[in-house]
Parts: sequence; C-alpha cells; structure tokens
Amino acid sequence: MRGTYQLGYVDLDYLDLTWTSVSVLLARLESLPPETHASYGTEARALLEDPIATDDALAAILGDPSQSEQARFNAFYCVQARAWRRRDHLTHRANVDQYQSPFGDHPMFYFMQAEYYSSLDGEPANRQAALTFALEAVRRLSSIPGVLHLAASIIADQYEADTDPDPQLLLEGERLIRQAIALSHGAYPRYHGTHARIATLRGAYATARASIARAIDEEDSSGAEYALRIGDYQLIRARIQYAQQADLLRIGQNEATTELRGIRTQILEIMGLLAAVIAFITTAANIAAGQPPGPASGLLTCAGGVTLLVFWGFHILVIGGGDSRRRLLPLLLGAILLGVGLALAGH
Repeated sequence: MRGTYQLGYVDLDYLDLTWTSVSVLLARLESLPPETHASYGTEARALLEDPIATDDALAAILGDPSQSEQARFNAFYCVQARAWRRRDHLTHRANVDQYQSPFGDHPMFYFMQAEYYSSLDGEPANRQAALTFALEAVRRLSSIPGVLHLAASIIADQYEADTDPDPQLLLEGERLIRQAIALSHGAYPRYHGTHARIATLRGAYATARASIARAIDEEDSSGAEYALRIGDYQLIRARIQYAQQADLLRIGQNEATTELRGIRTQILEIMGLLAAVIAFITTAANIAAGQPPGPASGLLTCAGGVTLLVFWGFHILVIGGGDSRRRLLPLLLGAILLGVGLALAGH
C-alpha cells in the first residue's frame, strides 16, 4: 500500500504500512456499531488501544477515497478522539475544518464541533457556539454517554463564566451528567469529576466532595492520561473548598450588613426621639410663658401632637420598614393629642 495521505496540516507517509495491518484495522473499523449506538464511542476508544491502530494506519484509511464513507468516518473519529485525549486541540480543530465537507452531516460531527469551540478561548461567542453544538449533539445522540458528558462540561464552563447565569441551564447539566453516569454504569471517573463541578456550582458541597473523591479513587493509575486527570481533579477539589469558604464569607458579610443597618436604624430613631424631646421642651417653655393654665395646657397638648406627627413623618421617610401596625400607633396618638389640644385651647 503506497502513497501519502494528509491529516490536518501534517503529511503522514505510510510507505512502511503493510496491507495486513491496514486491512485488519479496516475490518475493525467497519465492524464498529452505528455512531448513534450507545457503545459506539466505547468500542472506538477500545480500538485505539490496539497496537494496529497507529496514527499512520488511521490516516491511511481516512485518506483513501476508495473506502466506504462510514469506515473513513470511523477512522476520523478515532483520530479525533486520540487528539482530544492528548489535548492536541490545534490538530483536532484543523481536522474538523478539513473534513467538515465530507463528514458534516454525520450526527457525531456535531459532537466534534462542540469540542472545537470549547477548546477555543473563553469569549462569550465561542462558549455559546460550543453550547449550541453540544445541545444539538445531545438531541441527535441522546444515548451516548460521552456526548452527554461533553454537554454537561460545557454547561459548567458557561455557568462559571456567565455574569448572569441561568439556574435552569445548570439543572439541565446536572440531569445530563447523571444520565451519562447511569448509561456508562459509572465506569468513567472523569464523569464524576464533572458531576463534582456542577454540584459545586449548585452549592451541594457534600455531594461535590463525594463525587471528586470517587473520581480520584477510581482513576486508572496505569493510564497514559493519569497525571493530567489527577491534576484536573485536584483543581476541582480546590474549587469546591474555595466556593464553600466564599459562601460562608458571603453569609457572614450579609449578616454583618444586616446588623449594621439595624444599628443605623436604632441610632436614627434615638436621634429623632431626642430631637422631638428637645423641640417639645423648647416649644412648651415658649407657650407656657405668660399664659393662663387652661389655654396653656391646650396649646401644650396641641404642640405635643404636632411634634409627634412631624417626627412620625421623619421616621417613615428616613427609616421606614417595621411593623405597619406599630407605625400607625404614633400617627393615631399624634392625631388624638392634636384634637384634644385644639379642643382645650378653644375653651
């Protein structure tokens, strides 16, 4: 088998490949279940562990137009899964751009488009594009755990970066990741890591700690990505602790703010009471001077009612709040005093 095939922007020379190895790999690729089947991703990734599934062999099949479209797409999926696993996002995006024309109608291609935009910078337009493609992939491939997991992970990214996050979207992410865990029978520790992220965002810190502990315990230490995965899990664990401490500080700050507002209200009330007393004493002294006892008592009672009404209005405008029935009591008392004072002053 001779020739040169291109994958992304890199030419791969497969002159040394034998017909046998490529033929065996081709047969394995053709035997994969349909891409809409729940086990498609699992079996494709299992194939990547086979020594015959080298980068060169996959590139040879992908670049051979004489092969069936589905076999070539399965090779393409394996190439992309390996690039994503290696976090070679540049190659992953280059392959998406190059093969969008022949494979763009495949349901799984929406999943790759979601990966494409999620690997870009965190600009709102890219995050929204990733979310749109991820949800469309879920609609088309609702039984594939990996698709559900990616959508949940993108929702978590969106929620973390959004200044006005949508709680309903976060609950949808919770539903998707729990469904992915159920469909995969809990076999993928990174799913539990994503569940820990979403539980943290919901404020369910005990659940988040349990999920990230399970992810760390169940991660395969012999895997090629073990160090990267453990690093991610430790970062999630640190975020759980930080978020919980931030919530406790926020609660304490709210309590302190409420207490300070209460103290301010009390100070204003005391100042208003003192001002009312001083005003009443000054007014009473001026009225009582040189007046007979009868009219003086009426004028003093009237002055007391007016003073009470004035400072009741001050309380409503400046302080406000409180029990409405208790706030009406000074108004009623002031009106009574005013009426009695006017009656006494008239005699």
